[in-house]
Amino acid sequence: MSIPVDYQAAATEKNLLSSTATRKPRIAFFGIFGIQNLGNECTLQAILYNIRKRLPGEDIYAISFNPDDTSRRHNLAAVAVSQQNPAGVLRWGGLWRGPAKLLRICVRILYELMNWFTAIKTLRGTDLVVMTGTGMLTDYMTTALGFPYHVFRWTAAARLAGCKVQFVGVGVGPIYGRLSRWLITTALSLADYRSFRDQNSKNRIKKNGFDSDQDPVFPDLVFSLAPDILPRRLNDKRQIRKVGLGVMDHQDIHLWNSNEHQAQYSAYLEKMCDFVFWLVEHNYAIRILQGDVKYDASTRAELRARLEKRGIRYDQAGIIDEGSTTVEELIAQIAEVDIVVSPRFHNLLLGLMLNIPAVSISYDPKNDSLLEGVGLGKYCQPLAELDLQRLIDHFIELEARGDELKPMIEKKAKEYRNLLEEQYDLIFGELEHLPKRSIASQPTARGPRGLHETSR
Repeated sequence: MSIPVDYQAAATEKNLLSSTATRKPRIAFFGIFGIQNLGNECTLQAILYNIRKRLPGEDIYAISFNPDDTSRRHNLAAVAVSQQNPAGVLRWGGLWRGPAKLLRICVRILYELMNWFTAIKTLRGTDLVVMTGTGMLTDYMTTALGFPYHVFRWTAAARLAGCKVQFVGVGVGPIYGRLSRWLITTALSLADYRSFRDQNSKNRIKKNGFDSDQDPVFPDLVFSLAPDILPRRLNDKRQIRKVGLGVMDHQDIHLWNSNEHQAQYSAYLEKMCDFVFWLVEHNYAIRILQGDVKYDASTRAELRARLEKRGIRYDQAGIIDEGSTTVEELIAQIAEVDIVVSPRFHNLLLGLMLNIPAVSISYDPKNDSLLEGVGLGKYCQPLAELDLQRLIDHFIELEARGDELKPMIEKKAKEYRNLLEEQYDLIFGELEHLPKRSIASQPTARGPRGLHETSR
């Protein structure tokens, strides 16, 4: 991971600007926020920590799928990605079915025009829109009118409103549809700066027709979380070893129909039950980890139900399953364990930040890229082809090599933090000395109408 030569002059150029004619920049952060995914929330938490460290007294807000949740979690203003669509309630039967369908189309068009107008109005007076990390560049679990369209609309609206746009540390997932591909690549082409969180993402977008050769790769933004949020780990040599076990329901609407998905999901859960049974037999304590509040809860419940049918009761087997609704709760739970086994990308990443070895049950190559980067690439296998004995072998070998591998993991985590510091200097450095706006170009209000504020 290196910094392109084109960007290296930014730090020196900003020193030539006069500080007497500067103003406070206004910055918007767009991302898949507010959907109860703790990996996405710690991504926003990381970049907010770093912008506040560099630009104290900042004027920032988020563009979120749930502004109330984002405001509460991060103590900042937030605006909705989209307004509520009223067309869905217009469903009549009988002779009115045809006119109702036509009316829904007309309402949907008006609704989208209103969303474009609202987005442009919101962004007036904003200097920079940061498309913030997360795996937003995909139509996995959605269609072109999901994440691809939202990313395109806000990127295009930003350019129409006169804002700079930066895609910072974004991940690229599977892109199945032609329209999704066009929306995503067009949005990227409108950006002033792009970086990807791993080489796999960069390669994926290139295969989808976008020239990413000049765009840098930096580590995932979560490696730049505030250091004081990471608790000091105790009892590293306890007698009863504890395993952090993540679970998830991997659904890809483009690969399987509902029956095929249910068969895959059931087979996965049975193998996870087998692995839990093996851990219990070998006297390991287990903490169930949650990465997504909305989607993981049902998987945790079903895993527990299946284990109880096998005669394993959590209170008797040393299994702790408390759930987690905040980044702080999740980090505190991971800090208690000695090894992480999970399909969730940020379960693995947070474990590595705490210098905890990890085994990946990968539903996407991003997990493999993450572990390969810290020297743990051999301890991965695809979720859809999960082999119990291979998982046990990986676990036994990784545990035995823990003391050998931890110095390397710690070194890599520090290296990643330093690389991200360099990226923040590049993307935020010029914002420290913005020229003052003329009165005519000043926004008429402190923030866009409808912005959710919290006290500072």
